[in-house]
Amino acid sequence: MNDNNLDSEVRIWQEKLFARSIRRGGKMKRIMELTGSTANAAGLEISAGDGIISANLRTLGGSWKTAVATKAAADSIGYSHGETIVLIDNGKLPFEDQVFDKVVIVDALKNFSDDYQFLHECHRVLKNDGWVIISETRRIPFSMVALLQRLFNISPIAKGARRNGYKVNELFEKLKDGFDVPETIVYSNGLFETLATIGDLVQKLVTQDAYWMVQETVHEGELYRYRHLHGLVGLAYPLMWLCSKLEFLPGHKLLVKSRRRHWRPRRQPKLIDGRSIAEAAINTKIGTAAPF
Repeated sequence: MNDNNLDSEVRIWQEKLFARSIRRGGKMKRIMELTGSTANAAGLEISAGDGIISANLRTLGGSWKTAVATKAAADSIGYSHGETIVLIDNGKLPFEDQVFDKVVIVDALKNFSDDYQFLHECHRVLKNDGWVIISETRRIPFSMVALLQRLFNISPIAKGARRNGYKVNELFEKLKDGFDVPETIVYSNGLFETLATIGDLVQKLVTQDAYWMVQETVHEGELYRYRHLHGLVGLAYPLMWLCSKLEFLPGHKLLVKSRRRHWRPRRQPKLIDGRSIAEAAINTKIGTAAPF
């Protein structure tokens, strides 16, 4: 098979696998709804390497740049778009101040060693009335998903991330100095994510690397793995679809939409003895200055 035919087949199978992925499809739909139209706007995507989601994000209109934190993500997005992708060096964005209307971070924030400083970088390149939209894993340490990830060594950290995700309050703490957070969405229930985690293990056994990460150079062996995985996903699809509808269960995915404002660190006031006001209130009887 010549290179052109191989590339064409890889793209076709990537689309087929995406169509079978309830998790990725749901994520993309929510990200696009939260981002809204970007016609006549400048957007910056910070991607973890999912070329299908990246390509669909650009259909919202306007002009887009994509930047990534790893060489593997750059290869994958570059393969999808047919262009050179910006590789972020040491958490610094190679763009001028206040040039983007929206920054969309797709599962990539947990890959940065200093995520707080990286959000400061996003603040810098956003216009005064700009928005940042963040899609991330919701970290729930004591859950079946977390247990399976530890047992099978398939957690985000095991795959090279700096952290396994964020609790809602942890992400708010990272954003509060420079962004207002009017909208937070928690979705993808625990039962569905438990089955999806088992699917991640199966995928790891079949493809080794994430199937949605296309390498810089692809081989015909990839097509065999794509076909095999597509068949396995097809068998599990009805059960996965049913479980995805159980929205009353706790969600394991997180979406946040934040509006840029002046960057001002919000420091919690401290007493002379170094305690916070909250700590003092716990150990002091209200209305007195003496310990309770």
